[in-house]
Amino acid sequence: MTNILVIDDDPLIRTLVEKYFSAKGCKVLVAEDGAHGIGLATRHPLDAVILDVEMPVLDGASTLHILRTTPEISSVPVVVISAKTDADTRFLMEDIGCTDFITKPLDMTHLYQVVDDSIKASKPMA
Repeated sequence: MTNILVIDDDPLIRTLVEKYFSAKGCKVLVAEDGAHGIGLATRHPLDAVILDVEMPVLDGASTLHILRTTPEISSVPVVVISAKTDADTRFLMEDIGCTDFITKPLDMTHLYQVVDDSIKASKPMA
């Protein structure tokens, strides 16, 4: 089973992603902010993280930095989702180490494919 963590302050987005990915056979954990997300990421085995940029408590950039500098989770693919479409936000998240960047509104089929491809790319070839 694929383990996904969704970190987004919008309950509608969390529910939408959780239901879609669960229907695809994934186990989905959800967090409403980066601080809660980091806690879950360090306590549960993960195959991928879906991360929002603008959140209270700990924003997406800070959360991504912690994910990338925490050895036990540093290699987990992180797909960033954001309503921000400017190049500066995208470049910042890419510089910190996101695997991919998708703008909202979300196309769930596309998001699933990007996450699935990111997971496959992160696994060593047999």
